[in-house]
Amino acid sequence: MFKLLVRSRKDASAVNAMVSRFYPNWGVKVESLGGVRGDKLVEKVVSAVEDYDGFTLILLGREDIEAARQLEAMLPPTSVVHVVPRARVRNARLEMLYLETLRARARLRASISWDTDRHLYRLDLAGERLEALPVEPSLEIFPGLGVFHRVVGSLAEAKVGRDPLVVRTPLGRHLVYNGPRVRAEYRVADRGLRPKAIVIDDVEPIDNDWRRVVVENRVQLERIVAATKRFLSNFNEYDTVVVPWSGGKDSTAALLLALEVFGRDRVRIVYGDTGTEFPQSREYVERTAKKLGINYVVAYAGLDKAILEEGMPMPSHGNRWCTGRKVEAIEKVVQSISEGKTLLIVGDRDAESAARSERPPVRGGVTGDFTVVAPLKLWSGLHVVLFMLSRGIDPNPLYELGFYRIGCYMCPALRDWELNIMLRSTPLYLRLVRSPIFRRFIHSRIYHSGAMGSE
Repeated sequence: MFKLLVRSRKDASAVNAMVSRFYPNWGVKVESLGGVRGDKLVEKVVSAVEDYDGFTLILLGREDIEAARQLEAMLPPTSVVHVVPRARVRNARLEMLYLETLRARARLRASISWDTDRHLYRLDLAGERLEALPVEPSLEIFPGLGVFHRVVGSLAEAKVGRDPLVVRTPLGRHLVYNGPRVRAEYRVADRGLRPKAIVIDDVEPIDNDWRRVVVENRVQLERIVAATKRFLSNFNEYDTVVVPWSGGKDSTAALLLALEVFGRDRVRIVYGDTGTEFPQSREYVERTAKKLGINYVVAYAGLDKAILEEGMPMPSHGNRWCTGRKVEAIEKVVQSISEGKTLLIVGDRDAESAARSERPPVRGGVTGDFTVVAPLKLWSGLHVVLFMLSRGIDPNPLYELGFYRIGCYMCPALRDWELNIMLRSTPLYLRLVRSPIFRRFIHSRIYHSGAMGSE
């Protein structure tokens, strides 16, 4: 999935030891630049990156920090340079090298800057750097679509520019950027119904246009796509290619990539219908399938019947029985439509959770009957949406209402941000409230949030 590039052979020896311990079966390659320094180091890195059509993480020590600074603005969006907090890479313990590699992967997602002249974001570091951008393993970057800026503006009681860039940092803290500066900040929590938001920068808000960003960054975006498609092309020997599709942005992007690499005749699509999906998601899947000219098979998990007829409790953080039923339903359908060696293409990404970040990009299925590959692993949420727009596919309309993750309407992982949108959007609420499961879910969340009578 990615290659690690270091300055010297001794550095490569240390990084290889880290890879053997923390990245077994990942297929990570480690290469040395022959020990060069200064301008020679910069030249060798640029040459190595230009000759490679995959993802590259360049790890350097503090002794080479000047070369690293020169390289930052010269690298394509498929490569990133990261300085390890030791004079030389080989001086770091294996645990530190692993953590710094995680940070380098996050830095790859964070390769974005502001083009002051063109007044838009660019998918590299050649423009003005974003202020206060914390590059940590849990970093996520995604576009605020539709009325997202109005939702933040309402919570912060201030105007926020259209189409903002949003950065999620640890502990539920979200930074909302207008241009290169943080305009507002909000936090999401497991309980409550209304997130807290404050204004950070009192300057005039800056509007952005994500569709224009796609047009102006087509070269950078296509390089990311090409590196990912190259990775997927390594699996051409599989007889059956299956994509589980939920209607969310990640699974939709995975589907588009699969169609481009393997073609419509080889790709089989499974829509995982839990029975408690947002109605907009079902409609989106049907509408998008028609636009793409594809068919899909429904894997019905029956969560609605389990709750209403079998007496199963509402899923909770401590009892997420729903996940097992959904996976089981999808895997049964996958087995029924598969022939020969089967490849399952999923939309898992590093930024979604620590658990997904630790999963290798290629692994066996739960039953061992197929291989699972995650081509979007190194992408940010921003990359995902821009890729979809570049292919003429709009994201699920729920994103236009302010969501940035989509699942079931009674998922225990829903936080105050999503609940606030579900309750404040009248058309959405009027559709959801028809469901007795949703009414039970929302009553429970309001009661346990301590918000009864206070909202």
